[in-house]
Amino acid sequence: MNLAHRPRQYMAEQFDVPLSVVSNLLLGACPERASEFEVFWEQFEPRFALKQDGTGLAISARGNKVSWMHKTFAHDWVVTFAGFKALAAYGPHVLFGEALSGEISTQTLGGDEGLRTAEEELDALLYFAKQIQLVSDLDALDWPTEVPRPGTSREALASVEDQACFDIACLAAAATFLHEVRHVQFAAEGDAPTVPADEEHACDDFSRTMLLEKVDAYSSSTGEAADRVASKRVIGLASAALTIAQAESQNMANAVKDTHPPTRERFVRLVLEADVAESATCWSYTACLLIALLRAHSKLPQKVQFVSPKHLCQKLVALL
Repeated sequence: MNLAHRPRQYMAEQFDVPLSVVSNLLLGACPERASEFEVFWEQFEPRFALKQDGTGLAISARGNKVSWMHKTFAHDWVVTFAGFKALAAYGPHVLFGEALSGEISTQTLGGDEGLRTAEEELDALLYFAKQIQLVSDLDALDWPTEVPRPGTSREALASVEDQACFDIACLAAAATFLHEVRHVQFAAEGDAPTVPADEEHACDDFSRTMLLEKVDAYSSSTGEAADRVASKRVIGLASAALTIAQAESQNMANAVKDTHPPTRERFVRLVLEADVAESATCWSYTACLLIALLRAHSKLPQKVQFVSPKHLCQKLVALL
């Protein structure tokens, strides 16, 4: 995962990123789409470019060119590790809620003696992610010791947890690029929806379907269980949705409200419309991310009753 890497000597305003960098990322996420990607690259000739850092986390597609700052994926990398902290904090409550009470309650959360420490670790990473957004130079920040640097190879990661975060971060980055290349396709074919928010919805739908629609073909060729593959990819989509939520401060959300859907709709289109079993692991993971968002904004009600992990996600998303 080296999309956030920037040589220290880099001072130019922008430089091209080889197509192979993005292509390899997408092939790693959904290799069953290889022939489609080849056609896409040939037909639409997308270009990719890294631009000089500034405040914010912009990634955008204009015409056939997708550009981003190296901070963009550094931020998303940190948010992925924060997602694992959310799993540690709220995962047991989701699990026991499903098995025993059929609900998540603030009373039960409040009675968890270890939750405060887990939430402090979660909040620290989300705060650092916010600092990445605010500074114009990532080198000005002290990188948290518990998070490997972006660009670290998977093989160099010491723990299973870090390797899992690496995989999720790559899937989330793939989801982001799939969204952007759909913008490229719209621009080339001249058939983008007239309402900007509708185009965003269509790009989210494209990202989700590209990752999930042909999972059976991948499973047939590899022998991996299709439900496990699909669940892992949905976790990547959920992480992508979380990075969007964290990147959009209230001021930014207000600024783009006429062109971009709200966080709630991004979770619906990217994640909840996935055709995956209601009890799949991805829904418990997504529920933890949503609880973290709701707790951060004091929006989690005293009780949320549910009949399955996906049902819990649906109820939590409605509260965003």
